[in-house]
Amino acid sequence: MPKFALRYPFFIIMISLIVLLVGVVNVISMPVDLFPSIDIPVVVVATFYSGMPPRQIEADITDTFERFFTLAANVDHIESRSLTGVSLIKIYFLPGTDANAALSNVSNLAMADLRRLPSGTLPPVVLGMTASVSRSAWSR
Repeated sequence: MPKFALRYPFFIIMISLIVLLVGVVNVISMPVDLFPSIDIPVVVVATFYSGMPPRQIEADITDTFERFFTLAANVDHIESRSLTGVSLIKIYFLPGTDANAALSNVSNLAMADLRRLPSGTLPPVVLGMTASVSRSAWSR
């Protein structure tokens, strides 16, 4: 190999320049995004009961909904937060799950579980989004 390189130096230089040129062109044309698109649907369920303390919200509303939402398909994990008068539940789905199907599934489960909630509880608000930089699931 060294004999070939010494015998044909211009060939070796040309091959090196071609490899360098192809590398530079590929690096320049490579797409780079600070916040890449992540396809992880998230459904948020907000339920309101005016004046109820957080512990009672958690016991009567949040825990009931959390157990019921485990019936949804492709659920990765569930996070919840109980505040005064508000129960917030985030359901994260597996990557690649259809966002509209996930939203529909959770919405149906939330409406089916209304009879188990305390009387006077407002119907839950169900919102869909993705885990990437707060883009709506429908803005794609």
